[in-house]
Amino acid sequence: MLKTITAIIILLPLQSFAVGLGQKDNAIKLNDMEVVASSAPRNLTSPTIEQARAKLEQIPGAIGFVEAEIFMDEFAQSLGDTLVFTPGVYADTSAQRENRISIRGSGLNSSFERRGITVFRDGIPITRASGSTEFQEVDPTSIRYIEVYKGANAFRYGATALGGAINIVTPTGLNSEDTFKARFEGGSFNSQRLNLSYANAVDNIDYYVGVTGLHSDGFRDHSDVESAYSFANIGIQLSDRLETRFYYTGLSDNFELAGSVSLEDALTNRKQSARAVTAGPVTLANSAIEDDWDRNLDVLRLANKTAFKIKDNLQLEGGLWYSYRDLDHAITSFAGIINQIEDEYGAYSRLTGNTNIASFPFNWTLGGQVNIGDNDAKTFANVFGKEGALRTHNDQDSENLAIYLETDIALSEKIKALAGVQYNYATRSNDVIFDSSPGPGAESYNQINPRFGLLWTPTDSAQHFFNISRSFEPPAMSDLTAGGALDFTPLEAQDAWTVELGTRGQTEYFSWDLAIYKSWIENELIDVAAPGFGAAVTNTTNANDTIHQGLEAGIDLFIAPSFIKDNGLDLIWRNVITINDFNFDNDATYNDNTLAGVPDALYVTELRLDSDKWYAGVNVRWVPNGPYADYANTFQVDGFELLGFTAGLDITNNISLYVSGENMLDKNYISNVTTIADRSQDPNSTQFTPGQGRAVFAGINISLF
Repeated sequence: MLKTITAIIILLPLQSFAVGLGQKDNAIKLNDMEVVASSAPRNLTSPTIEQARAKLEQIPGAIGFVEAEIFMDEFAQSLGDTLVFTPGVYADTSAQRENRISIRGSGLNSSFERRGITVFRDGIPITRASGSTEFQEVDPTSIRYIEVYKGANAFRYGATALGGAINIVTPTGLNSEDTFKARFEGGSFNSQRLNLSYANAVDNIDYYVGVTGLHSDGFRDHSDVESAYSFANIGIQLSDRLETRFYYTGLSDNFELAGSVSLEDALTNRKQSARAVTAGPVTLANSAIEDDWDRNLDVLRLANKTAFKIKDNLQLEGGLWYSYRDLDHAITSFAGIINQIEDEYGAYSRLTGNTNIASFPFNWTLGGQVNIGDNDAKTFANVFGKEGALRTHNDQDSENLAIYLETDIALSEKIKALAGVQYNYATRSNDVIFDSSPGPGAESYNQINPRFGLLWTPTDSAQHFFNISRSFEPPAMSDLTAGGALDFTPLEAQDAWTVELGTRGQTEYFSWDLAIYKSWIENELIDVAAPGFGAAVTNTTNANDTIHQGLEAGIDLFIAPSFIKDNGLDLIWRNVITINDFNFDNDATYNDNTLAGVPDALYVTELRLDSDKWYAGVNVRWVPNGPYADYANTFQVDGFELLGFTAGLDITNNISLYVSGENMLDKNYISNVTTIADRSQDPNSTQFTPGQGRAVFAGINISLF
């Protein structure tokens, strides 16, 4: 059905205008309330940083903004590494290059193919039509800045998930400061990364091309990484009011999986990869090394975005994309080797306008988005890392449709109200071609999501906000089929009502970004691992009623600003606090127990001194208490403190160096937990991922022309 709607999504706004014709770089710096579009040329498809900030300021809810310079002075391997100083975001590591990223408890304990957050690149979804995201499709060295829309604050992109959306904005030939850049990094675990980029603008065409190669032996046994990434961004100005931009992504990401281990191994033998699982004389699963567990993903992605400024107060934007993904994923002998080839395509269109009502600004956005995925999914027996007999062969189709309208109007010079409504429709189907135990199935989901918010700007340096919204999250195909290991199992869509209250602003001495929220969730999607198998075999189920509530705070202190600046220095003390209170709500089995998988508190702090030529900083990541490992709450992981540092030096205007350190005290800690129902029934369960030990990295950046 949705295949016939693609053209409607592209043409929908045409009918409308035919008739209607936090701190530091993470918090929002406040300007005047009204957003005035820049008249500068060549920015319709790639807004300036100032324009991006100004748009985010107008959202009556919690958001984040991260410029690349925040994480490019460290060895950031994955998307999770770039979001460390964003309040409300929790990222842990389950394997080299593989993060679990959770915002407000989204995808609370998904073990693979992460759900709960929609990820965009330059406003175009890279989250799969099937509902999950491969975070390793993002190369941190090809990022200009990141916008984080928590919860329903991602409404303007048609995102619906509880965690909201992350929009990654890439460099262009117009905003890259240097024509040629080379970056080489190396360090612990025989890690090496080389990034080369070339950017230029000639007449009405601009282009950016980047390539990255990464190798690492990894901290643990059997955790090698070999990754090659290429990206291109080409823009064409067709007229003063019409621009188009083309994007290319090529990725070959290959990494070994060390797997989850027992608590004893995680704390006393942390480099150990997953051992064989036995029950008496019977081997239930070979070790990670014997069966050569790995995850190999090849991606080819093409996309286009076109923007047409119809009038000064009316703009139409639309885009198309196509992705090809080839996954070869060997895990336990029980699950086998997952082999999937997926084609995905989609389209979106967004019409924005503004006018005045009774002399007060009125802004509106009408948009639609459709994406369709066709996945040829096979599983084979894992014969010591090689494909054995074909076990299953399924044709998996996923379709999603979102149509949304958002409006905001100034009620006074200082107060603005926002209202919106969104309709979502999704299908998931699994057709069996070959299966020794047939398990076909199909599910469809739909929901209407309203949103209302208020934004009060009493001064140019402070804002306060309130909003209430509904979210909607159909299960991903991997939830319905356990990543291909199990038969299709019907699940309900997760939905929630969320209220949010917050404030942000900046003075001469400090900046702040604070929000509190509460979500009442029905049918929350939670993962339960099969006892003894750890992350390798999990199945997703619906909880009954659950509650997510918490506090997100980012506070930057500008220490002795006048005295420091008089000496050409900046001294900033950054603080990020995330408090999580996630629990069942009168559940028949778990009562009001805490949901497993994410700790109840996280504190990240950094003290950093900057000059024109060098910088130095020390940072601490503190988790007072680790997460519960099971829903019965019989075991809670210990907390930890990690000490790190970063320093850099500009040797010349074109050459700079950096060095960074992680876990400098070499703490033993648990990085990731695969949740199970009741650990007291299986106290030796292999569900823990040990954290990385002490590591030091260094890099050199060379810029030319």
